[in-house]
Amino acid sequence: MYVQKKAVRIQAWQLGAHTEKEAELIKSGKIKLREDGTYELFSLEATGEKGEIAMPGDYFKLSSSGFPYPNAKDFFESKHEHLHDTWYLQKSQPLLAWAVGEPETDAIRFLLDQNLLQIHPDDPDHYFSAFLWGTRETSAQDSVIVFYKIERNDRGEITGADFNFVVRSEFEQSYTILQ
Repeated sequence: MYVQKKAVRIQAWQLGAHTEKEAELIKSGKIKLREDGTYELFSLEATGEKGEIAMPGDYFKLSSSGFPYPNAKDFFESKHEHLHDTWYLQKSQPLLAWAVGEPETDAIRFLLDQNLLQIHPDDPDHYFSAFLWGTRETSAQDSVIVFYKIERNDRGEITGADFNFVVRSEFEQSYTILQ
């Protein structure tokens, strides 16, 4: 299936800019400043003891439930238009996505064959597992895998993929399924 992020105004903050939101999330433990100057962000999918690793200058957004999600600086700035203060307009483009019950795509097969994605049918709450943003993440069986970038060689074979899990409730609020 192809999906498109809904054009919405969002708030985002740059890590290392010493914003009130960054300080608030550090105090609450949802963001941790590491000794080496990098950050750990404890998103909903960061289910281990380690958060998602982000660099100073990267951005973070908040899910509807208040968990921070990192966005690499270059990626964020290419996909968002700054409006004012901490407000941005998300630029939107069609993206490949996959959910359980859909036909297997070559992108999903690539992730499984390369052991970049693991499926745990015996654990629906942690059905998907992958090493993303420097930590092991898991997501429930009803989550959607969204591909942000798929790299192919001259023969059209997939050589790399940038993807993430999107919890179903966030997916329904944030994405439109394209026909």
